Amino acid sequence: MRCILSTYCLVLSLCSHSGCAQHILFYNVENLFDTLHDRGKNDLGFTPTGAYGYGSATYFLKIRQTARALRAAINLTEQTIDIIAVAEVENRTVLLDLAKHKAIKDQGPWQVVHYDSPDHRGIDCAALINTSTTRMVDSRTISYSSSHYKSRDALLLMTRSTSVRDSVDVTSVIVHLPSKRGGASQSAPFRKLALQAVMNELERDSAQNQLIIGDFNDIASADFFQDEIHRGWNTPAFLYPKNISGTYKFQGRWQHIDLVLYRGKIRYSGEILAPPLLLESDTKWGGYKPKRAFLGTFYTYGFSDHLPVYIFNVID
Repeated sequence: MRCILSTYCLVLSLCSHSGCAQHILFYNVENLFDTLHDRGKNDLGFTPTGAYGYGSATYFLKIRQTARALRAAINLTEQTIDIIAVAEVENRTVLLDLAKHKAIKDQGPWQVVHYDSPDHRGIDCAALINTSTTRMVDSRTISYSSSHYKSRDALLLMTRSTSVRDSVDVTSVIVHLPSKRGGASQSAPFRKLALQAVMNELERDSAQNQLIIGDFNDIASADFFQDEIHRGWNTPAFLYPKNISGTYKFQGRWQHIDLVLYRGKIRYSGEILAPPLLLESDTKWGGYKPKRAFLGTFYTYGFSDHLPVYIFNVID
């Protein structure tokens, strides 16, 4: 299922830790909640008496499946991952449980980076930093919420490789832009506003190399995304698994909505990862689809409705 190209093998050989600054894995983990209600958040469904019947057994299965998904994706890269960037996590507790799970514990050690955001559901962006290869210089949130509109913050990380001689600082921003709820065209201004808030923050950032990665909830041809390309940002060339052309499948069509923007001296390449573990047959539309964790309010013992994205870079 994995597409193997001779040119890709050459890129990976150049992108060992002796010559690379970062290897990043992004994954929207689909509703990684704990079992407790947070005051002021719309998370009652993810409690033992809620619509999802989300008790301890389901929670620990969700942690296990998420860790297994990350391990399967890491194994496909055949590289040491420096940063695992995630979306749709509720709090620091779930990240600590995830980081210590045996499926990925030995891929670290992992430093948890998380801040609570104003999102009405209580979901956030977060990161696990591999402290054996990477040092976090700074971290903070970028908010685009208002008194009338609550959404998850973006997470800014400034990191430096500890395994590369004369490493440079890289600023990475993890985003989970507003969804298309209410309609694609009606919700597009919210995604544009959110990305503009990220861009405004990066204009004040001192790092020469900047990266934005995450769930953009839209494809690369969207106007707000193309506007940034025209302003000098780049998006990497991606490799796709056979018969899979995106990270998310909607009504039988693959959509590549987990995207990347970058600028600076570092060149990036990317790959959508589709280990067989994370896929199931699409009996309605044909082919495969992500084996998601929830179907309605029913826990399916799956993983996520998204596929992971792997980003690697070479210093010129």
